[in-house]
Amino acid sequence: MVANNAQFDLDAWYPFRYHEEQQRFWNCQRRFIGLDCGRGSGKTDLCKRKLVRQKLWRKIPRCKRPMYFYAAPTLPQAKRIAWEHFQDLIPTNWLLPGSRGINRTDLVLSTIFGSKLFIVGMDNPERIEGNQWCGGIADESSDQKPKAFEKSILPALSTYRGFCWRPGVPKRQGPAAPEFKAWCLKHRSGKADPESISFTWPSRELIDPAVDRQARLTLDSRDYAEQFDAQWQSSGGGIYHAFDENENCKPCTYHREETVYVGCDFNVNPMAWVLLHRHEDVWEVFDELWKRDTNTPEALKVLYEKYRKHKGGFVFIGDAAARQRKTSAVMSDYEHIFQHEGFKQLGRKIDFPRAAPAIEDRFAATNAQLCNAAGQRRLFVDKAKAPNLFNDLEIRHFKEGTRTPADQGKSGDIGHAADALDYVIHRVTPLSGQLIFVPAGPVAMTSGRR
Repeated sequence: MVANNAQFDLDAWYPFRYHEEQQRFWNCQRRFIGLDCGRGSGKTDLCKRKLVRQKLWRKIPRCKRPMYFYAAPTLPQAKRIAWEHFQDLIPTNWLLPGSRGINRTDLVLSTIFGSKLFIVGMDNPERIEGNQWCGGIADESSDQKPKAFEKSILPALSTYRGFCWRPGVPKRQGPAAPEFKAWCLKHRSGKADPESISFTWPSRELIDPAVDRQARLTLDSRDYAEQFDAQWQSSGGGIYHAFDENENCKPCTYHREETVYVGCDFNVNPMAWVLLHRHEDVWEVFDELWKRDTNTPEALKVLYEKYRKHKGGFVFIGDAAARQRKTSAVMSDYEHIFQHEGFKQLGRKIDFPRAAPAIEDRFAATNAQLCNAAGQRRLFVDKAKAPNLFNDLEIRHFKEGTRTPADQGKSGDIGHAADALDYVIHRVTPLSGQLIFVPAGPVAMTSGRR
């Protein structure tokens, strides 16, 4: 216990009533803890209180000045949520006097125990990187940047075996929602990794009943289940509204004797290709190629090495823009494919449209295969083998109030794998249901003239 502060009772300032799952979190000492809980359920307050009560005053072996962080997706958000609240939570006699204890410029609170608490925004990862932390809170985990936990936070906790608590609402369309969901579900039981565990509890058990009643009246069932019941929902309200993880995901097997359709998005970073079979009228995505800072010849090399013994031939389908000199220094992307000697021997067809289809038509064609009006599902994805495509189908969405993809015109990982899939689906099975391109006859390069 802390000398000279044994009588201080934070709970008298911010009383919580007993809740079994919250008590389990409070007592848990594992390094990494996920909290995918309902909105207004106390998850963030509990993390802040636990950081103050259990961590700030402790001595850390080999560390004279322990550093802790509270991180939200942006700095203004972090300041709004945590800066004044931490000043209320930390006893005044724990802080150094004056500006030494409360640095309003850098948003740092310094204690008499030598520890410091930094309020940071993950919109600039350098605020976390470059230091070695003893622990912290990565709040609003569904809205953090993709891979921020893996790439920025985890390496910064290595020296002192620091901890990280990850509270967040189980959102459908947050930038990091798919990876946060996968992490929490994986570690729910606490058996997958002795250092990791996740807890969840709904808001309705803790909020004012009147607030809960109002939410039930104003939200649709999926929004209520997500926001207040803390249940992960498939993001069917996004661009791929017909996609349902439970219905459209299954193990998909590669067949050596069957045609492989290769949907190509010829972006440079990342380049995303998806691989599909078509069994009668059913599509199965069994693999993807996802490669950063590359070009078409390098991607072809990777694909050929993996499938050089394939017997069923290949069909390459992509965007009309790839006919231009975009990612290749000398030849167009399709010309690279056409001239690849290995794929010539394996048998390949190349189909490209003279003009790009309307983006709405691509989305509609893919949605029709995911689930048509008769309730038939004719497109399935192996999410373990095509995780980037799965993420796109889960979270890709329109800008609010528009029919424009939120990722359009932005650099980043979202949308490339889904575009590659759309090119194949729209080219082979457009909304009319007529097969436009059938891989039969001699190897050829077609212009896609209709």
